[in-house]
Amino acid sequence: MVTSEVLTQTGWVRGFEHNGVLKFRGIPYCKPAVGENRFKVVEPAQPWEGVLDCTKETPIPPQGPSDLEGPMGRLNRRYDEDCLTLEISTPNTEEKLPIAVWFHGGANVSGAGNLDWYDGSELARQGHMVVVGVNFRIAALGFLVHPALNIDNLSIMDQIESLRWVQKNIRAFGGDPENVTVFGQSAGGNAIVHMMGLRETDGLFQKAILESPSIGRGNHTMQDAITVSESIFKHLGLDPTDSQLGEKIRAKTVDEILAATDACFRQDCGAKYAGMIFRPVKDAWHTTESTINAAVEGAARKKLKIVIGTTADEVHAFTLARDPESEKKSAALQLARYDWPAQEFAARTQEAGCPTWKYRFMWKAPKSIYDSCHTIELPFVFGTLKAWENAPMLAGATLEEKLRLQYTMQTLWCKFFRDGEFENDQWPQYSRQKPLCKIIDNLTNEVSEFES
Repeated sequence: MVTSEVLTQTGWVRGFEHNGVLKFRGIPYCKPAVGENRFKVVEPAQPWEGVLDCTKETPIPPQGPSDLEGPMGRLNRRYDEDCLTLEISTPNTEEKLPIAVWFHGGANVSGAGNLDWYDGSELARQGHMVVVGVNFRIAALGFLVHPALNIDNLSIMDQIESLRWVQKNIRAFGGDPENVTVFGQSAGGNAIVHMMGLRETDGLFQKAILESPSIGRGNHTMQDAITVSESIFKHLGLDPTDSQLGEKIRAKTVDEILAATDACFRQDCGAKYAGMIFRPVKDAWHTTESTINAAVEGAARKKLKIVIGTTADEVHAFTLARDPESEKKSAALQLARYDWPAQEFAARTQEAGCPTWKYRFMWKAPKSIYDSCHTIELPFVFGTLKAWENAPMLAGATLEEKLRLQYTMQTLWCKFFRDGEFENDQWPQYSRQKPLCKIIDNLTNEVSEFES
């Protein structure tokens, strides 16, 4: 193994070279959120002595099974509460390269930034850029909000801390901290939308790609969060009025907390919150409209450039019912959760002075029962076709077809990562007057008007 060492502000890290790309795994961007630090806002990472070995696979955040195992396939990786780390891929450490920071999806209860699915190596190679995958707290460990325990959006704060780390350290990996694009899918896209509205993130990124954000879900109110938290407390055998609540919940194992979360979802809150019991808490932004208002105001203040899009059959990832009545319900859900909010967000950001481009991913695999579903673009964005080769949503697609689509997606995404714009004849900006979308179908990939 050919290794390479880089000096960060907190110490040396050792990565390795693979196929012309340097990889660094498990770089801590903050203090571990374990023990007394569980359910607390993280603090910056502390210096270490010697050289930190970042050549080995590291754990993912604690989680249960994903509701997207059907189309995506199963995820079998070791998890650990000490997981707040970055995975960095870079072609070299001597240049001043564009940076793409990835925030994964998973309904705020599953996923990780260091999965093979999201390996940034191929993207870094093709785009000649630095790719950063972020692990942040999810599920109860990242979203449990209750006045008796915690009132902060811990997962969001983790993600902000990772972006601060990038600003302070990414030059050592060949990155340009003034050319940072955040990109995220589903709940990861929602997190970016939320961060857009926060002044704490001003100056931390200049561009954003939002892939299938479910903006239509909105955020939780404090009362929503209390309802979920007290259900979890109940299943842990805890009383929210107990003065020792914090001490007792920190004594619980991760598996006990996961089990209580599962019971909360199945017995109390899953149906009430449409399958997403954990969301950032913001009383002032809890509706779709108020969320968009805050994000647009923040995007304008930050002078962001934005790409946003959805897939043709988002909801087919979650249901196999294809009868006419079910399809009618699916279309209504997709319109409310994904399509209309993305359309309104794109129009509003453009009106606020933010250059905005919109896409519609239409391709589907010939033998897939999931059609052009939620998450289907990700293998082609990352170029990790080997890791996704058994994904049911790609059934029947030839390697030639997949490589052609990978080339299309990576060419578009890397152009934006690098330049933050497109030639008008390749992909014109979106506006309410001209709702032009890039139709990604793996055929002509034309631009046309698309209204939800």
